[in-house]
Amino acid sequence: MINQEFLKQVESINNELVGLKKRLKNLENKECTSVKDSVRGSSTSYPYIQHSCVIEGIEVPKNRHLKAKYRKMIRSKTYKLEKLKIQLEYELNYIKDPEIRDIIRYKYNDFKSWVQIMFLMKYNSESVAKMKLKRFLEKNKLCDKCDDLN
Repeated sequence: MINQEFLKQVESINNELVGLKKRLKNLENKECTSVKDSVRGSSTSYPYIQHSCVIEGIEVPKNRHLKAKYRKMIRSKTYKLEKLKIQLEYELNYIKDPEIRDIIRYKYNDFKSWVQIMFLMKYNSESVAKMKLKRFLEKNKLCDKCDDLN
Protein backbone atom coordinates (compact mmCIF):
# COMPACT_ATOMS: atom_id res chain seq x y z
CA MET A 1 0.00 0.00 0.00
CA ILE A 2 1.21 3.51 -0.77
CA ASN A 3 2.00 5.36 2.41
CA GLN A 4 4.22 8.24 3.39
CA GLU A 5 7.11 5.98 4.41
CA PHE A 6 7.11 4.24 1.03
CA LEU A 7 7.06 7.57 -0.84
CA LYS A 8 9.88 8.92 1.35
CA GLN A 9 11.91 5.79 0.59
CA VAL A 10 11.49 6.31 -3.16
CA GLU A 11 12.47 9.96 -2.87
CA SER A 12 15.48 9.32 -0.62
CA ILE A 13 16.88 6.58 -2.87
CA ASN A 14 16.55 8.91 -5.86
CA ASN A 15 18.36 11.69 -3.95
CA GLU A 16 21.08 9.24 -2.94
CA LEU A 17 21.46 8.13 -6.56
CA VAL A 18 21.78 11.74 -7.75
CA GLY A 19 24.48 12.35 -5.12
CA LEU A 20 26.44 9.24 -6.10
CA LYS A 21 26.36 10.25 -9.77
CA LYS A 22 27.70 13.72 -8.90
CA ARG A 23 30.54 12.22 -6.85
CA LEU A 24 31.46 9.86 -9.68
CA LYS A 25 31.42 12.73 -12.18
CA ASN A 26 33.74 14.75 -9.92
CA LEU A 27 36.15 11.80 -9.74
CA GLU A 28 36.08 11.37 -13.51
CA ASN A 29 36.77 15.08 -14.04
CA LYS A 30 39.78 14.89 -11.74
CA GLU A 31 41.21 12.09 -13.87
CA CYS A 32 41.96 14.37 -16.81
CA THR A 33 44.16 16.91 -15.04
CA SER A 34 47.38 17.77 -16.79
CA VAL A 35 50.54 18.46 -14.82
CA LYS A 36 53.50 20.66 -15.77
CA ASP A 37 56.89 20.90 -14.14
CA SER A 38 60.29 22.26 -15.00
CA VAL A 39 63.59 20.45 -14.69
CA ARG A 40 67.20 21.44 -15.25
CA GLY A 41 69.17 19.68 -17.90
CA SER A 42 72.26 20.13 -20.01
CA SER A 43 73.17 19.63 -23.62
CA THR A 44 74.42 16.19 -24.64
CA SER A 45 77.78 17.40 -25.95
CA TYR A 46 80.61 19.55 -24.71
CA PRO A 47 80.42 22.37 -23.20
CA TYR A 48 77.37 20.86 -21.40
CA ILE A 49 75.47 24.11 -20.99
CA GLN A 50 72.63 23.92 -18.43
CA HIS A 51 69.10 24.97 -19.37
CA SER A 52 65.53 24.53 -18.09
CA CYS A 53 63.08 22.12 -19.72
CA VAL A 54 59.30 21.99 -19.23
CA ILE A 55 57.75 18.55 -19.00
CA GLU A 56 54.02 17.82 -19.26
CA GLY A 57 51.96 14.82 -18.36
CA ILE A 58 48.62 13.58 -17.13
CA GLU A 59 48.19 12.91 -13.44
CA VAL A 60 46.99 9.37 -12.80
CA PRO A 61 44.51 9.34 -9.92
CA LYS A 62 45.36 7.10 -7.01
CA ASN A 63 41.72 6.34 -6.23
CA ARG A 64 40.83 4.43 -9.40
CA HIS A 65 39.22 1.66 -7.32
CA LEU A 66 36.88 4.29 -5.82
CA LYS A 67 35.30 4.92 -9.23
CA ALA A 68 34.51 1.23 -9.60
CA LYS A 69 32.89 1.22 -6.15
CA TYR A 70 30.75 4.25 -7.05
CA ARG A 71 29.66 2.59 -10.31
CA LYS A 72 28.68 -0.55 -8.39
CA MET A 73 26.70 1.48 -5.84
CA ILE A 74 24.97 3.39 -8.66
CA ARG A 75 23.96 0.14 -10.36
CA SER A 76 22.64 -1.22 -7.07
CA LYS A 77 20.66 1.94 -6.21
CA THR A 78 19.31 2.19 -9.78
CA TYR A 79 18.07 -1.39 -9.58
CA LYS A 80 16.45 -0.76 -6.19
CA LEU A 81 14.83 2.47 -7.42
CA GLU A 82 13.45 0.76 -10.53
CA LYS A 83 11.96 -2.00 -8.35
CA LEU A 84 10.31 0.61 -6.15
CA LYS A 85 8.96 2.46 -9.20
CA ILE A 86 7.42 -0.75 -10.50
CA GLN A 87 5.89 -1.40 -7.08
CA LEU A 88 4.61 2.20 -7.04
CA GLU A 89 2.93 1.76 -10.44
CA TYR A 90 1.37 -1.48 -9.24
CA GLU A 91 0.04 0.19 -6.09
CA LEU A 92 -1.31 3.14 -8.10
CA ASN A 93 -3.77 0.77 -9.75
CA TYR A 94 -5.64 0.59 -6.42
CA ILE A 95 -6.10 4.35 -6.11
CA LYS A 96 -9.47 5.38 -7.51
CA ASP A 97 -8.78 9.11 -7.88
CA PRO A 98 -6.89 9.76 -11.16
CA GLU A 99 -5.78 13.18 -9.92
CA ILE A 100 -3.99 11.66 -6.93
CA ARG A 101 -2.41 9.03 -9.18
CA ASP A 102 -1.05 11.78 -11.44
CA ILE A 103 0.31 13.79 -8.51
CA ILE A 104 2.07 10.71 -7.11
CA ARG A 105 3.46 9.75 -10.54
CA TYR A 106 4.79 13.25 -11.20
CA LYS A 107 6.34 13.60 -7.75
CA TYR A 108 7.70 10.11 -7.03
CA ASN A 109 8.12 8.49 -10.44
CA ASP A 110 9.17 11.48 -12.57
CA PHE A 111 10.67 13.41 -9.60
CA LYS A 112 9.06 16.71 -10.60
CA SER A 113 9.07 19.67 -8.22
CA TRP A 114 5.84 20.95 -6.70
CA VAL A 115 5.98 23.98 -9.00
CA GLN A 116 6.29 21.75 -12.07
CA ILE A 117 3.36 19.67 -10.83
CA MET A 118 1.35 22.85 -10.36
CA PHE A 119 1.82 23.74 -14.04
CA LEU A 120 1.25 20.19 -15.28
CA MET A 121 -1.97 19.83 -13.29
CA LYS A 122 -3.06 23.44 -14.05
CA TYR A 123 -3.43 24.39 -10.38
CA ASN A 124 -3.34 27.98 -9.11
CA SER A 125 -0.79 27.20 -6.41
CA GLU A 126 1.80 24.54 -5.69
CA SER A 127 0.23 23.99 -2.28
CA VAL A 128 -2.91 22.55 -3.94
CA ALA A 129 -1.08 19.39 -5.04
CA LYS A 130 0.69 19.11 -1.68
CA MET A 131 -2.57 19.38 0.23
CA LYS A 132 -4.40 16.88 -1.99
CA LEU A 133 -1.62 14.34 -1.49
CA LYS A 134 -1.44 15.05 2.25
CA ARG A 135 -5.20 14.61 2.66
CA PHE A 136 -5.12 11.39 0.65
CA LEU A 137 -2.34 9.97 2.84
CA GLU A 138 -4.12 11.05 6.04
CA LYS A 139 -7.37 9.51 4.84
CA ASN A 140 -5.53 6.31 4.02
CA LYS A 141 -3.99 6.27 7.47
CA LEU A 142 -7.42 6.65 9.13
CA CYS A 143 -8.84 3.76 7.11
CA ASP A 144 -5.99 1.52 8.24
CA LYS A 145 -6.81 2.32 11.89
CA CYS A 146 -10.50 1.58 11.28
CA ASP A 147 -9.62 -1.87 9.95
CA ASP A 148 -7.62 -2.61 13.08
CA LEU A 149 -10.63 -1.83 15.29
CA ASN A 150 -12.95 -4.34 13.56
